[in-house]
Amino acid sequence: MPRLAAEAREARREHILSAALRCFARRGYHATTVDDIAAEAGVSKGAPYVYFESKEALFRTLYETWDCGLSDRLEAALAGLDDRARRSPRRVLIAVVTAVGDHVAEQADLCRVLIEARTQAAYTEAVAEVVRASQARAQSRMARLVEAGVARGEWPPDTDPEAHARLILAAIHGLMAEWHLRPGSFSWPEMARLLAGGWSWTGGEEVPR
Repeated sequence: MPRLAAEAREARREHILSAALRCFARRGYHATTVDDIAAEAGVSKGAPYVYFESKEALFRTLYETWDCGLSDRLEAALAGLDDRARRSPRRVLIAVVTAVGDHVAEQADLCRVLIEARTQAAYTEAVAEVVRASQARAQSRMARLVEAGVARGEWPPDTDPEAHARLILAAIHGLMAEWHLRPGSFSWPEMARLLAGGWSWTGGEEVPR
């Protein structure tokens, strides 16, 4: 019985979270109230507070859901690379950006929430905390990838890994916003190749550049 109760509680929590996602995607953060979310979920006005302490907590949870789903997708994409591709930071970058594009296309509502979250971070500290933490993790991983690419000769030796990583992430976020405004207006794999720098030969081996 306790296990069934726990499963029912988790199902109700996910139901409310899904309702919040629809509301935020449809009306935006500020225009949405917890009462709106309760009505969307078909529950009492106080029910969301049983699972989430505030509207900010709901928003933060959705942002974290995006990060978790994207992490799983990235792991799957990298696992699908052969050994040669996995040794090339540029090929890894192409796989990463393409996977981000797949996630954006399949999780359109979450993408809208993510885009707004980055704006709201300037005004709402509770949102800013999770956005900054996520950005720091992404920056660290991307900088390590670029650093490995420099060591391998796939980027010029004078490349600043931190600055280049920041530029790549800014481009990805810009592409996400563009896709949100005009879905299907460009090819994510093609954008991934452009971000990786096209193609060249290094050490007798073809690598993306």
